Order: sequence, then structure tokens, then C-alpha cells
Amino acid sequence: MKRGLKKLIYISKIRLAIYLLIGILLILSSFLFTCSILKLNDIENLLRVFILLFLYIFIIFYFYIVYKFIINKNKIKYIIINIICFLISFILLIISYYINVFYGAIDFIANKNVNYYTGYLISLKDTNKIKNVGMINNEDDIEGYKIANIIVDEYKLDYEISDYDNYEDMIDDLYDNKIDGAFVQSGYSDDFLDHVDIKKETKIVYKKTIEEKIKKNNNNKLDKPFTILLMGVDSTENTIETANSFNGDTLMLITFNPKTLAATMFSIPRDLYVPITCKKGASAKINSSSVGGIDCVMDTIKNLVDINIDYYARINFKGVVDLVDTLKGIDVLVTYPFCEQDSNRDFSKQICLKAGNQHLNGEQTLAYARHRHTLPTGDLQRIQNQQLIVEAITKKLLSLNTLTDFKKILDVVRKNVATNLSESEITSSYEILKQMILNSNSLKEGVVISKAYLEVYDKSIYNEKRGTYSAALGYYESSLEKIKKFLKVNLELEEPEIIKDFSFDANTPYEQPLVGKGEKNEVNNPTVPNFIGKDVSYVENWGSKNNITINKVMVNKDDTHFNSNVSIGLVGSQSIKAGASLTNIKSITIYINVMTEDDNNQSEREDDDNIIDDPINDLFDIN
Repeated sequence: MKRGLKKLIYISKIRLAIYLLIGILLILSSFLFTCSILKLNDIENLLRVFILLFLYIFIIFYFYIVYKFIINKNKIKYIIINIICFLISFILLIISYYINVFYGAIDFIANKNVNYYTGYLISLKDTNKIKNVGMINNEDDIEGYKIANIIVDEYKLDYEISDYDNYEDMIDDLYDNKIDGAFVQSGYSDDFLDHVDIKKETKIVYKKTIEEKIKKNNNNKLDKPFTILLMGVDSTENTIETANSFNGDTLMLITFNPKTLAATMFSIPRDLYVPITCKKGASAKINSSSVGGIDCVMDTIKNLVDINIDYYARINFKGVVDLVDTLKGIDVLVTYPFCEQDSNRDFSKQICLKAGNQHLNGEQTLAYARHRHTLPTGDLQRIQNQQLIVEAITKKLLSLNTLTDFKKILDVVRKNVATNLSESEITSSYEILKQMILNSNSLKEGVVISKAYLEVYDKSIYNEKRGTYSAALGYYESSLEKIKKFLKVNLELEEPEIIKDFSFDANTPYEQPLVGKGEKNEVNNPTVPNFIGKDVSYVENWGSKNNITINKVMVNKDDTHFNSNVSIGLVGSQSIKAGASLTNIKSITIYINVMTEDDNNQSEREDDDNIIDDPINDLFDIN
């Protein structure tokens, strides 16, 4: 040993310096690599131990063997081993960097402990002084009630407060100058179809954003079948923090079974008329459940499908542009040609697409996900299009093959997703991805996605206070039951039905069936239709089908039930308004417009006056 140290005195100081520098670099990179790899809890534990053990044995080997090469002046081996160690150190640093990027994104997403909600006080633009303002009287409404009261307290406002059961009445009164201002939720500019220019016609007087703590499940591992609710935040903002509006328009329930690697998708129509849990069970369109925050949305959907919802993810729609562009586009079937505004809702920069298989960029994908107004079935077609987009993005994500693209994807996700998944639950998805690779040639082939389709029908809801009808959607019980069974089977809550018969046509391409489609037996919570303007036979047939007695009363223009806007012989009014539940209804009276004898004589005289005095009429004795 002493002789070896003496030899070191006479060797090149440059070689010795390189030896020490490479050794220090190797130790430093190994330390950083160790810190990084230890963060990956429950990911290849045995392999990680083996890698670390091998690495530190190699470090000892390096110092010993290079020392020997220096002493013995073996230049070639000295150079080779140092180059190898330098490359190993560089690789360890690169791996550490990407592990930290990956873990940092997961940590950021998992520990993003708040959701953001924004409420506004608005008034008409020409309003100079505010004395009376409207406020929703539902204490579960985060933006319209809770934030409204925070604004009142914070700014010490002494306005007279008028309570409202719904936003529509409040906005109508605002436009009729019955109130000077209105407390509204963040998505107000898109919610009131009767006032399409509300954002231009009103001004924001006060604005307040609050944070709501996200409740984590902390189940540790995604090793059992689970459900996740995707909720779209349709905004022009660039991050989920600033895009805090949440109108519940896009709701997609996904189940995943880690054992079978099977996924299901069920998109819920925004106008589906169901009981809302935070409105004390009162029925309304399901997108209105967003007023009570995420818990209200999840509880409402849980009651609808009869399964627990384990997780949720709020996704900023604007982030779809960056995500798809990072993936270098996706391949999607565009079902109908359309034109839609761009991601900033600028109609001067319209996005237009033709029907057919298309390779879409980010702007085109977002336009396709948003568009519904010119589609034959509106939102029903849009949610099918959104399913196609989610499926295409999923498969493209599973085919990523560069670390650079992976990092870009993580950057997009961390800016545009908020979830109640914990850190350990997210990292446990590694095992799922591993199984996909082992069970197939690629990740892209390793996931099977099945889709559901809820059969719905138009439902007319009567607002007694406004005296108006609003359109909503009811659903068929048989369709929902098929979907509930479908979801529960994938979650292993029920046993699947064994299919005994199967047929196919070799000349017809196979299309995966949509579960629930075509099932149209038993409407849910049937309501009284709007009979006004209908033929009497139509009403009688409806009554016969629903075991309800139809009483007919003839009315003329002197009767209060006479409807001057409806033709003679048709139903002018009805005793029970359309939209009322059929529960406990035994009979309905319809009032049919008829003419009085004077009206009939007057009509005949008018007909006589319209006969032209013509010789040909006389010839054929026309009266």
C-alpha cells in the first residue's frame, strides 16, 4: 500500500485529477439517482434494490480498478474505464432528471389540494346605482350563494337582497329592471340561452374566487376495479387554476378493471332531467348539479347509476389544444361537417371540418369536442364525439416513445388537471401499464374501451312562475338498466351474462355495440306532455296508453280557456300543465277550440263575399 502511494507521487497529476473528478461525478450522480429512484414507491422494489446494490459495488470497483490502472500505467484501460464511467454518470443524471420531472408532476397534481370557484355580481351596462340585487336562496350553491355572501360581507354592501329559486327568473328580472344586480356563477355567460349576449350587455361589479379543499381517498393502490368521473371545464383560460368555471356540461364516467385491462365510457347528457342531491332531491338538468360543487355532481351521478364514484378529474378544455399538439395530432372520425369558434371563442377564426376520418390538430380537436348546435341530435352527438376523442387521445398517449414528448405531456397535464387521486394511487398505475405491455405487443393494443349510450327522449318542463316551458331530456329505464349492469360487471359487482348465441357476416365490418342503445322501454318519471295545438285523437291515444281519463270540453272565444293562437278543432289549453309528473294523476281535462253559431255564420258570409261574380259561375250555378 505504501509502495503504491509512493508511485502516485510520480504519476501524471492530470491523470490523478481526472480519476478523482470522474469518481466524484460518479458518486454525485449515483446519490442523485438514489434519491430519485427511492421516490418511486411500490414500483419494481426488488429491481430497484438490485440496481442500487450493483451501482455502489460498481463505484467501489471503479476506485479500485482505476487505481490499479494508474499504478501500472495501463493507459488504454484507464481511458476506457473513465469514458464508461463518465457515460454512466451522464445517463444516471438524465434518468434522475426525468424521474424528478415525472414525480414532480405527480406530486403537483396529487397535492393540488384545492378546487377554485368564482362568483360575480353583475348589472346591466347602463345601470349607474345599485340598490336591489338578486341572490339564489340555495345554501349549497357555492358560487351563487356562498361566494355572494362573502362578497356582501367583504365589501360591506347594504343592498336589499331578493331571494330566487333559480337563475332564469333572476336574470329575467334583471333585464326587466326589477332588480339592479344579480349574483351569478362563473359560467353565467353560457347558461342563459334567452339572453345570448349577456356578457356584452352586462358588466361585472364584483368578482370573488375561493378555494375548496380537495378530499383525497388515499386507497394507496389502483389494484382493484375503480371508477373515475371526468368533468370538463370549458374555458378560454390556459390553466385549471384560472379556468375555474365549472358548468357540468361535460360529464364522462369511466370504469377500469386492472385485472382484465377493460375500460368503459359513459357520457351523461348535460340536459338529463334527474334528482339533484344538493337541491334536496328536486329534479333539474344534471349540469345544474355543479352549483353544489364536485360533491353534489358525484352524489347525483352516484344515485343515477347506483355505483360508487371513487375518483374524479377536472380537465380544462383549453389544455386539449396543447395535449393534442404535443401528441402531433390524433386520428378521429368526424361524423358531420361543421364550423366552430376557436379556442378563444373567436368566431372570426372559425375552425371548419369536413365529415370523414381526419387527422386533427389541437384547435380542431377542441372545436370538435365543443360543437353541438348544428349536429342533428345536438349534445347527444357531441358526447359521442367526445368519447371518440378520449379514445383517440388515450391510444396516442399509450404509444409515446420519447422522453421529451413524455415530459411535454406531463407539463400539459399538471397545468390542466385537478384530481382527488393521491400520489401513491397515481404511481401504482405503473403496474397497470406493465400488464398492458406483457399482455400485448404494445400499450396501444393493451387496453379495450367499451362505450355506453343512454337512450333519451325530449321532455318539456313547465315553469309555473314564468309560465314558460324549458327543454330537457328524460331517459328510458331499460337503457339505463343495461348501462348500470354494464358498469357493474366491469367493476366485478355483478356477474356477466353468458352469451349463448352469436352470429356474424364476413362481408360486414364488425362494429362494437353501444351498450344501452336501442333500449326504449319505460320512460323514467313520465310527465304530462304539452297538448296545446294537438289533435284530440292524439291526446286520447296518449291517455289510453297511460291509463289516464281524458275529459273533453268545447270552448269558444268567450271562454277563458279559449286559445286564440290555436286553430279551431285543436286543443287550446289543458287542466294540468305540461311537465307535471304523472304520479297520482287519474284524469286530465282538455279544452278544444270551437266556433260559436255567430262565428260560423260570419265565416259563411265571408265565404260568400269571397265568391267572384263571374259568368262561368252562373253557367255552372256556383253559389
